[in-house]
Amino acid sequence: MNELTWLVLLAALFVLQHLGVTSTGMRGRLVRAMGEKAYVAVYAAVSILLLVLLIRAYNAATPAVPLWPAGDLLRLVPLVLMPLALLLVIGGVMTKNPTTVGVVLDGGSEVPVDGVLKITRHPVQCGILIWSVGHLVANGDLPSLIFFGAFALISGLGMVLIDRRKEVVFGEGWAAFRDATSLLPFAAVASGRQSLGLADIGWVAPVVAAALFVALWWGHVWVSGVPVGLGW
Repeated sequence: MNELTWLVLLAALFVLQHLGVTSTGMRGRLVRAMGEKAYVAVYAAVSILLLVLLIRAYNAATPAVPLWPAGDLLRLVPLVLMPLALLLVIGGVMTKNPTTVGVVLDGGSEVPVDGVLKITRHPVQCGILIWSVGHLVANGDLPSLIFFGAFALISGLGMVLIDRRKEVVFGEGWAAFRDATSLLPFAAVASGRQSLGLADIGWVAPVVAAALFVALWWGHVWVSGVPVGLGW
């Protein structure tokens, strides 16, 4: 099995684990068989193992078949998008969100929408999607399409599947939260369903995101073997 085939196999397994288990009845059966805590522990361990193997396979994948010319202009794309992606991920981790595992949404029509939830109700997933698409565009080769495409598929389709699952679980409470937010970033703000100001985001998430942006800029070559240069 060559490096590219190995990358395809691991990417498929990674997608299957995240979408084929959590978004189907399989998750419920596993939880009933193992217990919630055991399931979460095993799921996390498998995710980390697959992620490490996937990254190693991507770095080793040959040949790097070019799909489109990735010039200096396209290399600027992730550099421009990464601040927003990091803000969404950091802000999403810091904000209580009914789209995440273990958070219970109370019934009723009054649903608090705080922080980056005003931008999107799926901030972490959107941040990962922005990261993956930006890097895919900037690289323009087949291994990058497979690697970053797997993350884009998981995050993009995952948001839709999460919405469907939460609507069944939370009913009217979810409908109120859904109507007050948007899946696409800034769509609720653009439609007038939300207002967004600097005070809504606060200062902690932007500062942490900015610090992480600088750290990733300088450490990118150690993570991927590729310096940032004009873009990521």
